[in-house]
Amino acid sequence: MEFADLHIHALYGVDDGAKTEAEMQQMLDASYADGVRTICLTPHFHPGCFGDNYEKINLAYSKIQAYTKQQYPELRLFLGNELRYSKGCISWLKDGLCRTLNHTRYVLVDFSERESGKAIVAGVEYLLNAGYIPILAHVERYGKLGFRAIQELRGNGVLIQIDIQSLFGGFGWLIERRAKAILARHLADLVASDAHDLASRPPGLSNGYRLLSKNFGESYADAICRSNALRILYSNTSEENANGSNGL
Repeated sequence: MEFADLHIHALYGVDDGAKTEAEMQQMLDASYADGVRTICLTPHFHPGCFGDNYEKINLAYSKIQAYTKQQYPELRLFLGNELRYSKGCISWLKDGLCRTLNHTRYVLVDFSERESGKAIVAGVEYLLNAGYIPILAHVERYGKLGFRAIQELRGNGVLIQIDIQSLFGGFGWLIERRAKAILARHLADLVASDAHDLASRPPGLSNGYRLLSKNFGESYADAICRSNALRILYSNTSEENANGSNGL
């Protein structure tokens, strides 16, 4: 089984992810060894939190591209950002400072875990109204956003992403329980590593895929671990690289 990871902080020196070029390469090595064959690198974007990291991202991405070409020529790399929602963020997207995923209309967006459900819904709807398709990152960690609200957001075209680590208690048992409840309701469209390092938040999707396949079926596991991500990344091209059920 080949996986697609749509949310990972492997680019070095640009946010709270990989700190060195060597660590960036090791994270890529770990992802590849785990069966990941498509990666969309998604460094955080918010000028107030991470400064002006646009050119740093371009430099790190060029270096990981060169490493990948040499070591793993069949591994497909893409670039995006994880947008920390803020008023005025539409201008960052329109000006190209914050990247959508592979130049598509899809935007990976996150919020403070302390944010109210009402504010999250309003922010996501703001992106929708501006013509973007939000992918709500690690939704299981927004404790104030109820299942009904998640379902309604999906009905409006928002995609829902869950972190693999949440399924194994990486953020506590409450978040683990919430993540599994979201999956049991088939409200998730994607799972991703959201990896930041090799120790506390490492890359890898295979353990999660096995758990998902066992508990929720192979078709759903394949969709949220692979084919949905491919459909998103290739949505602005005529190239068709995803097969099977996608749910999108």
